[in-house]
Amino acid sequence: MQKLKNIIKLLRPKHSIKNLLIFLPLIFGLRNLTFQDFRSCIAGFFVFCLVASSIYIINDYKDIEKDRLHPVKKNRPLASGAVTKKEAWITLAILLILATTISLIFHFSWVSIALIVAYFFLNLFYSLGLKNIPIIDISILASGFLIRLFLGSSLTNIAISALLYLVVLSGAFYLGISKRYNEITKTGSQTRAVLKKYNADYLKSIMNIFLMLIIVFYTEWCINVNTSYRDLYLISVPLLIILMISYIYTAEKDKYGDPADVIMKNKHLALMGLIFVSYLMVIIRL
Repeated sequence: MQKLKNIIKLLRPKHSIKNLLIFLPLIFGLRNLTFQDFRSCIAGFFVFCLVASSIYIINDYKDIEKDRLHPVKKNRPLASGAVTKKEAWITLAILLILATTISLIFHFSWVSIALIVAYFFLNLFYSLGLKNIPIIDISILASGFLIRLFLGSSLTNIAISALLYLVVLSGAFYLGISKRYNEITKTGSQTRAVLKKYNADYLKSIMNIFLMLIIVFYTEWCINVNTSYRDLYLISVPLLIILMISYIYTAEKDKYGDPADVIMKNKHLALMGLIFVSYLMVIIRL
């Protein structure tokens, strides 16, 4: 039983919360939803969780010696020896086989499969060395969020508006940059090679730029919605600002600033996010 718990820990299940972005086209889709839409998104969510977990295994395997010297990461299943290298590779194979099987059973389109494969290889190359190249590392972190958005669109055939794309793009870069900012300010530049090539003030300044862009693009989306209920959309703007302020407040106290950790540690933040999404789902379908 303990071995199973260690293997599950290796998969980093709490990070699956990021994959909920796949459902975003369902929320913002200005049309009636079908059972097939939900079915496809749920299948896509599980496939993406399996593929993302396989990347975490590869990353932990590559960094096993480095993690053993880290005060926190030394407790990871591979670094601590709780899971052997052989067990990790077997788990990796099972995850990819399951992901492939589900994709075939639910008849994923070639576009959806291409997006998942692109995510896998982008993050594989990230683990193999691209994470040590400044700007490239943040761009790959941001691309993961965009791929999730495009996958949700592909699975449901719901087109993504240009402004929604820009909101997610800005948010993705903000999250990636804030993660690096927290790492460099809380743990120093010794825990990750690329941090030696960044400056905290530089990261803070571009974080603020993307923070502003999120609000600007979202407000523009609310203004441009073709509906007689535009005022109800504009009410969601201060809700988004409060949500973002709460996220920043929690992230500032988190050691690494990882989005999954930030959300999981603050139940009030998660509740506010749920209220915000629920409000949007109601007014969009008025």
